[in-house]
Amino acid sequence: MSQHSESNNVGEGWHRPQPTMAESQLAELRNMRVLLEEARLLARNLAYHRRARLEAGLDLVLYDVDQQIEDLRADRA
Repeated sequence: MSQHSESNNVGEGWHRPQPTMAESQLAELRNMRVLLEEARLLARNLAYHRRARLEAGLDLVLYDVDQQIEDLRADRA
């Protein structure tokens, strides 16, 4: 593609709409939830006492993230 044809695409008014704050927060929370689930799977290789403590903490954080996701969804509706 030539430089000339690339420059023709600039300024034609095509752009992606900016996500709202709630949409951005929801995407971040979903990403966080995926990472927390991965951490929970990795924790299964730890010694039992460490694993139990870590899983309990992860469960609390996952619950909190799920609540925040639900709150954001409710605000959008």
